[in-house]
Amino acid sequence: MPKRTAKSEGSPARKRTTSSKRRSAATAPTPEEIERRAYDIFLARGGTGGNAFDDWVQAERELLQERGRG
Repeated sequence: MPKRTAKSEGSPARKRTTSSKRRSAATAPTPEEIERRAYDIFLARGGTGGNAFDDWVQAERELLQERGRG
């Protein structure tokens, strides 16, 4: 039976990267959260149309900043 090396079992750096990606994905806002915040932004500016994309981007940015990722 061949001897196992640390490389064949996965390096610690690789394990850190994988767990780091899981944490990032867990803290990313969901589309539903972004949609809810974008709707609040829409209402706050009087409910006038024509800015859906800008509202979405602003909502996503705000949620990421709240979670310390932006």
